[in-house]
Amino acid sequence: MGEWVPHFTINHAVKYVEGLIHTNTIEGFWSLVKRALYGQHHHYSKEHAAAYIVEACYKYNIRKSANPFADFIRGAVSV
Repeated sequence: MGEWVPHFTINHAVKYVEGLIHTNTIEGFWSLVKRALYGQHHHYSKEHAAAYIVEACYKYNIRKSANPFADFIRGAVSV
């Protein structure tokens, strides 16, 4: 299992950041999911909802890669 990470809450009515605690990461991820909905898929079905989120996770995790296609191939070959 993964390492346990403490979770915190941010009251946006008061502030958006408290030191290193913020919501930018998750807001960026959901922004990517919404862009895919409006621009690529146009409609999500409940049957395939997990696949859409897995695709968004993959895109989010490689967003800073210099060569995402090579990383994809490398990951597919190592499976």
